[in-house]
Amino acid sequence: MGRQTAVALSEEDENNFLGFLRADADIRIYQWAASTTELLVVPRFPPRGPSESYRLWNTAFPWEPEYGQWQRVGVTPQLAEKFYLKNTAGAPLLEYSRQSFGEAKPLMMYGRIYWNTDFAIYRGPEYDTAAFGRWYDHVVRWLRKNGRKVEITRGWCQYWLPGAWAQRPLDLRS
Repeated sequence: MGRQTAVALSEEDENNFLGFLRADADIRIYQWAASTTELLVVPRFPPRGPSESYRLWNTAFPWEPEYGQWQRVGVTPQLAEKFYLKNTAGAPLLEYSRQSFGEAKPLMMYGRIYWNTDFAIYRGPEYDTAAFGRWYDHVVRWLRKNGRKVEITRGWCQYWLPGAWAQRPLDLRS
């Protein structure tokens, strides 16, 4: 379980979002996988491509990244021998998954900002979850303030920031 907000951000929106985040905090962006541990950290969101999920760490919340390496057996060729963050469960991270533009996708393909709050199955977080929750709320308020709310299904909505709104699929253009 966790807390999530469905979002759609274009590359320009991502730059504005990152500017907002970095205005009050030291933010590190981690790619899902990379050929070295050093390349897991990127200075900004890269152009759209095969890696469409990122982890955002506000360094005000203590955490020591641990790394693992995918083995060749049982993973796709794109992940074989790549490094990844191993200790993300219970870590002070937001996961940002990008929206797929073009034709409408099933609900689970929408972009989102997600915080894993299911601490019961892990040894427990080693950071102030109440303070992190306030920071998460601050982030979501910015997305809602700057986005356009679109109801996807009853009780489920998504926030489209201006650049993404200009690229929205035909079924949202009415």
